[in-house]
Amino acid sequence: MKKTNLLYIIISAVLLFSVFVFTSCSDEAQVSSSSNNINMGLDVYYMDLSTQELVSEYCEIDGVDVYDMAVSALNKMKEAPMGENRVSAIPENVEILSVAVNEKQVTVNLSNDYYTLKAGEEMYCRSAIVWTLTGLYFVDGVSIWIDGTPLKNSSGNEMGVMTRDNLFIDAQIDPEPTNSSRTVVLYFASEDGTELVKEERRIEVNTIESLEKYVMEALIAGPEEEGHIATVPSETKIRNIETADGICYVDLSQEFVTKHSGGTTGELLTIYSIVNSLTELSNVEKVQFLIEGEKQDEFKGHVEFGKPFEPMVIGEDE
Repeated sequence: MKKTNLLYIIISAVLLFSVFVFTSCSDEAQVSSSSNNINMGLDVYYMDLSTQELVSEYCEIDGVDVYDMAVSALNKMKEAPMGENRVSAIPENVEILSVAVNEKQVTVNLSNDYYTLKAGEEMYCRSAIVWTLTGLYFVDGVSIWIDGTPLKNSSGNEMGVMTRDNLFIDAQIDPEPTNSSRTVVLYFASEDGTELVKEERRIEVNTIESLEKYVMEALIAGPEEEGHIATVPSETKIRNIETADGICYVDLSQEFVTKHSGGTTGELLTIYSIVNSLTELSNVEKVQFLIEGEKQDEFKGHVEFGKPFEPMVIGEDE
């Protein structure tokens, strides 16, 4: 009987200590657990269309481990927010390909559609992800990758680990903090598809995004003047664009090739509409094309594509 009582006391003490330790950890992290599932409240950041700011909503997330909780937080970001005039800061077409949690850092791998975002949209998306995930008790920093490649800034440098210290938004940011307008010169195909024609356009830009990207976005969007024909397939996505030592490296998605109609003249018009448009910028002398991050020997079978292109001389009357 004494042995039984002693065993009962030992078991009770162990259980009491376990409850105390678990409760202390839960209080510190503000987490509750039931049936091995962890639930916690989290400020999830969304885009407020009426104020053009990032705003947070208190949401419940759950999971059996830190990985599940990070995924739950990102999935919550993709859901429709409760507040009026609010939308997800991660656009519907941008997919979350994978998530990794390692030593208080989360790596989020997004689809190539991220590169289709405008400068302000990209800033909102990036900031919302970082501020939401760093609200988790086990996350200090966030790395964003695009289709398996680290996200780079407009200068071509990797963004690295982002935190609330180096991505300060105070829950509200202006996506276009340094708005200005610039006149750019774009080249499209003539109506008969035999030559390039010039089109000047005034566009809104800001310093957080390279002017080269704005030029490429305008070319993909197509001409505005009557009689000018688009040269770049509208399905084309800009994976990356950066200039170094006078060479602009333009990394485009596979659709740039697969959606193109081909033909020697058509290929040349497409290539030089881009080359001539980009070399109108003072810092660009040549253009090197990449497809899905790799050099390609030929475009569509008619034009050598592996070396940097210099602009084609066009007559003044054109």
